[in-house]
Amino acid sequence: MIFCKSNLHQGSESNDRTVKHYLGYILAGALLVGAAIPARADHAVAREDLKPSAEPQVFNVGQHNHAMRQAVHQARRTVGVFIQALQKPGPGQSDFEVKKYFVQNGAVEHLWLADVTFSGNRFHGYVDNRPVIIKGLKMGDRVSVDPDEISDWAFVDHGRLIGGYTIRVLYSELSPAGRVALQKEARFTISNRN
Repeated sequence: MIFCKSNLHQGSESNDRTVKHYLGYILAGALLVGAAIPARADHAVAREDLKPSAEPQVFNVGQHNHAMRQAVHQARRTVGVFIQALQKPGPGQSDFEVKKYFVQNGAVEHLWLADVTFSGNRFHGYVDNRPVIIKGLKMGDRVSVDPDEISDWAFVDHGRLIGGYTIRVLYSELSPAGRVALQKEARFTISNRN
């Protein structure tokens, strides 16, 4: 999820890590249950429990998880901050992404979109996770989402995570040692204030 332009839709991968990549580590430390959220373990810390050929881990967050529902509500309520920064990024602002939920046959999967643009009152971006539940969708597919349908937004401002409300919920589930390890690996900080 730390959103650097991954250029996945162009067939090349960036060596930079996105917030999404660090989320794999955050999710690995959080034991939650419910709607599936896939996490690719592309980062060394995130994949320490995975075999090289293993599929991405799927972590479940309860549909009735109050903190996660509040995080989604906060992201939707403050999406104007994201739109403003996306349209006119300031110095030190980068890695803009939104999270979209997909529904298929009653199953829900939340995936990050990279290389996000905003036009026609919609976000447009490229799927930046490997879908696990949603069939027919693949990493790099271009999709659109209305601002009131996102489940999160985030960007980095001078090395500090802005937005990322669902990330913060999962981060809060980590042990103190897990938080320290993540902060050592990440190119951004997660503070209590946005």
